[in-house]
Amino acid sequence: MFDFLKQLGKSLADGMGLNAQKNTANDVNSKSGENNASPPVNGSFPEAVPDKPVPFGYKNSWLCIKADSPEEVIEKMCLKNPRVSSWKDGVYGKHGGVFVSPVLDSYVLVVGWEGDILETDPALLDELAKKFSELHFFSTHRVSDYHVWVKYVGGEMIRGYGYCGGEGEVFLNKGAVTAEETELGLTELIPDTEADWDSYEFPDEQNVLDVAAAWGVDTLFQRKTYPESTGFLCDIK
Repeated sequence: MFDFLKQLGKSLADGMGLNAQKNTANDVNSKSGENNASPPVNGSFPEAVPDKPVPFGYKNSWLCIKADSPEEVIEKMCLKNPRVSSWKDGVYGKHGGVFVSPVLDSYVLVVGWEGDILETDPALLDELAKKFSELHFFSTHRVSDYHVWVKYVGGEMIRGYGYCGGEGEVFLNKGAVTAEETELGLTELIPDTEADWDSYEFPDEQNVLDVAAAWGVDTLFQRKTYPESTGFLCDIK
């Protein structure tokens, strides 16, 4: 299936003139933002021209996956109907799917994926993590005061923290605090729901974005610039 997707992507991209574009999703590589793999496209939006990564993170959820190409992520996640998309349309558009980024510093981002997965189907996240050498999951929403960061290495959750102020609950606190969290000053967060809430600090949305940047990719794109590129819009089902 992987070879078929790559060949389909090449044929369609050639037919639409996409392979003539510089720094499109099939130009992005795992170390410098450029990759020679052909995208598994089923089509594209008329305005799907390369653009710079757009900042996101607040009131959002996403995966950050160590992978060689977006095609690898699309296939292993069994995402449907991939089509070429600009960053702006993929991240901000009202399309009901997820945006799969090109490779950024060895990571592929999947934006808009299953924000409540840890409560609705945590086993699904565990199984997905086993398909990759490293996977991070982040979710934050200021209205419900919901903040999550999770890191898997080798298919095992080595660190996870989840807090929902709206429900008065710490629903996840697994593994040792990472060096990056310590550097960010996140060592005094409330450890569990039964703790004395007057004795601890509480996470917020900025903490989620800071951990994401420290572990892999800064989704505000303030710490590093990347070339113009395209990604893929995909349906989950």
